Amino acid sequence: MGGWKEHRWCWGDLGLNEGVLREGGFGNILDDLKGRLEAFEGWKEGKDSVVWRGNSESIFSVSSCYNFYDRLRIPFGPPKKNDGVFGFLWKMDVPFKIKAFGWRLFRNRLPTKDLLLSRGTPLSLDNLKCVLCGICVENLKHLFFSCLVVKNIWREVALWVGKVGIGEEDGLENFMNWHRFFRLKKVKERKLGVVWLATNWTIWLLRNGVSFRKDKWSINDTIWNIKMIVWRWTFCGKITHSNFSFYEFSKDPLFFLS
Repeated sequence: MGGWKEHRWCWGDLGLNEGVLREGGFGNILDDLKGRLEAFEGWKEGKDSVVWRGNSESIFSVSSCYNFYDRLRIPFGPPKKNDGVFGFLWKMDVPFKIKAFGWRLFRNRLPTKDLLLSRGTPLSLDNLKCVLCGICVENLKHLFFSCLVVKNIWREVALWVGKVGIGEEDGLENFMNWHRFFRLKKVKERKLGVVWLATNWTIWLLRNGVSFRKDKWSINDTIWNIKMIVWRWTFCGKITHSNFSFYEFSKDPLFFLS
């Protein structure tokens, strides 16, 4: 580390071996650091204080802390085309718990049966099956996008908003598929993911109701529940259409969303 020499502290190699110092220019960095330490004479007056350097105002905030650590994040591999999906998600005009639900869906963090089994929850083969179709093992992609029953729900939603095709991609790709469609339809920026989130949220509630309460359900009732949720979330914040009815909205949702 260093030692005293002629009544003066001299810094050494700080425990770094010669091989490390030769690679990557660490030797020059170490010399610069030692020069700064030796030139430092201590504080003449005043008291120590804590200053936040995460923003120009020097005032701590959760947002500036997040941005600070995000700048330090090293991505795993090259950028992906759907990396911006989380930015879209957090800007949506939906309740915060729905944003959290969407984040968990994107990250495959929802307690689907395959994940419960991998975490040690004892489930028989019959209990692993999807409660909606009763055929396949329940995992995230199957439950929300590939299940035969869920496909019918997505087809009805697509028919409602005038979209051709539903796709069977995973959460990120599927979200961007619908996001691009609504952008082409001139839907407001903060409303682009409302229908997609409402549909998946309704599917999740339906799955839980059937699993834990043995709820009776139908495709028609499910679609009306989705429409009702979209209607409510469409007017989160400022209401721009005060004279409206649910019937008018259900007939032309894109008009209200855009």
